[in-house]
Amino acid sequence: MPFIPIFGSSMEPTLHSGGLLIVKPVEPRDIKVGDIIVYNVSPLIRDYYNYPPTVAHRVIEIRNVPSLGFRTKGDNTGEDPFTIGPQDIRGTVGDQIPYLGLPLLFFQSQQGLIFVVIALVLLAFFLYGGEINSGGRALHRKVFAPVIDEEARTNRVLTRKMEATEQRMNSTENALEKFAAAITEYARHLSSHTSAIQGLSEASHELKNGAAEQNRVLAAIMDSLGKTEATPKAPPPKGPQRPPDKPRAEVKRPRRSSWQEMHQAATRAGTTPGCARSQHPTPEEMASRNN
Repeated sequence: MPFIPIFGSSMEPTLHSGGLLIVKPVEPRDIKVGDIIVYNVSPLIRDYYNYPPTVAHRVIEIRNVPSLGFRTKGDNTGEDPFTIGPQDIRGTVGDQIPYLGLPLLFFQSQQGLIFVVIALVLLAFFLYGGEINSGGRALHRKVFAPVIDEEARTNRVLTRKMEATEQRMNSTENALEKFAAAITEYARHLSSHTSAIQGLSEASHELKNGAAEQNRVLAAIMDSLGKTEATPKAPPPKGPQRPPDKPRAEVKRPRRSSWQEMHQAATRAGTTPGCARSQHPTPEEMASRNN
């Protein structure tokens, strides 16, 4: 490069650090003592003495034996511990531009190198992002194709299971709705049956009361029959007795059953068997009873 950044303060105030130094080409034999030359430092010397790759120092001695060489030093430092050969000389110092060498110094540092690498990577992504993405997708499909296929198969199986579960849930819901309707219908029938049972219970209670009343009527009839049989016969009349009448031919009458006797007694008593309520006597019956 025809220019280099000025690094360090070894040549101040002649050369200021951070400036940009213009290098003028020169023949090695034209260099004189006192000139400021720019030369490259070999990697071996650079690593051993911890020197930068390019140095600009003042010539303090020119050697011709056994070959042409130059001894240099900085204005603010000691003599350099090595001799510069003609092949390492880049030129002499020309003009310098202040502060313009700072970006170059930054890029020559380790931090600058990292920055340059990151910038180049970002630029490559910006320019070739589409190709990189398509290539990445193709590589992804090739590498992860078995995993993707297995995942798709698992998703299909899970989808079928979820659909089957949803169908079962729907059928269960329908069955529950039918069961609820059946329970409602059963409750309605049970309510009507309960009303019928209550009616039967009331009728049974009325029948029971009627039977009890009938038993009381029958007991009253039996008591009335017992009192009639126990009544004493009237004494014979005094005075001349009438000759007995000629016996009449006995007419056989059919024997009355006990039920007929009970019915006759009940008629005299003013009740009817089998009925829980007493009948009111007619005026003729009341007149016959008074006589």
